[in-house]
Amino acid sequence: MRKLRLALLFGGLCLLVATSNSYGYSPQVGRPHPDFTLPRIDNRQPVSLSQFRGRKVLLVHFASW
Repeated sequence: MRKLRLALLFGGLCLLVATSNSYGYSPQVGRPHPDFTLPRIDNRQPVSLSQFRGRKVLLVHFASW
């Protein structure tokens, strides 16, 4: 389940970055990340970042340009 969460969030973040207008957003240490909702990999049900509040979540920010 833990690997699924990480894969979902990593893959979802890639999709989020590719499809959203993220200009002007800069991650801040100690500040909450903006909430987003993406479909799960296994059953396509929506899941949002806020559902993991209080748990450790790794979000990888990167650029491919």
